Amino acid sequence: MTMPLPSPEEPFRVFVGYDPREHEMYEVCRCRLLRHAEGKVEEGIMLMEEMEDLGLPPNEITFGCVLNGFCKKGMMTDAKDWIDGMAERNVEPNVVSYTILIDGYRRLGKMEDAMAVKEAMAKKGISPNVRTYNCLITEFSRNGDWRNASGLLDEMKEKGIVADVVTYNVLIEALCCKGEVRKAVKRLDEMSKVGLVPNYLTYNTIIQGFCDKGNIKAAYEIRTRMEKCRKRANVVTYNVLIKYFYRIGKVEETDDLLNEMLDKGRYCLI
Repeated sequence: MTMPLPSPEEPFRVFVGYDPREHEMYEVCRCRLLRHAEGKVEEGIMLMEEMEDLGLPPNEITFGCVLNGFCKKGMMTDAKDWIDGMAERNVEPNVVSYTILIDGYRRLGKMEDAMAVKEAMAKKGISPNVRTYNCLITEFSRNGDWRNASGLLDEMKEKGIVADVVTYNVLIEALCCKGEVRKAVKRLDEMSKVGLVPNYLTYNTIIQGFCDKGNIKAAYEIRTRMEKCRKRANVVTYNVLIKYFYRIGKVEETDDLLNEMLDKGRYCLI
């Protein structure tokens, strides 16, 4: 018997006539419950216990979904207890489990706790991945803690973990927010050197940064650079530039950009 997927409106109904061969489908159902049930983690745990009663022991995915539910609700004490209890049920926490926990602490701004989890991983011989580092670098960068952010980036390089576009976008956004747009451009240059292809978010963030500084010439230089990389100005690019000219009262330039945007089939977000 194929088990139907529950809808968000009836997420905790009991599945009748369950076929143990449908383990994978049951797993999908249970994860969907936790994602759509507004953080009703307790019900998710009950469903996991139902699985155990059916002879289906929880695995990393099962525990990870519940752990994610705790972290999204900010229930970090429960999340920590949950991850500590995994081994008791013959499931060892992995890099995904610990990264979920780190991200939970990060969302609450508890970076000391987040770093403590990273240290605990090291003691267990579990290496952080790029997602783990991105979680930490994101918060340190947004807090202006460049020492820790740069230190983590250097650590990634030492361990041979390749930073991705997300890593650099986080650093670039934080630098631009702090008004250090030239340093953001250096990060952009660094991306090319390590073989990463900047995306629209990368370029538009820097263009926004230069506009905020009143350096429209540099903003257009980045736009030109973007278009040389076969990324035509998109609606966000135009929106940033139009807002800049509108703010300083340059009506003619604003109209020119609006017309150019419409001619190219773009639509303004203003």
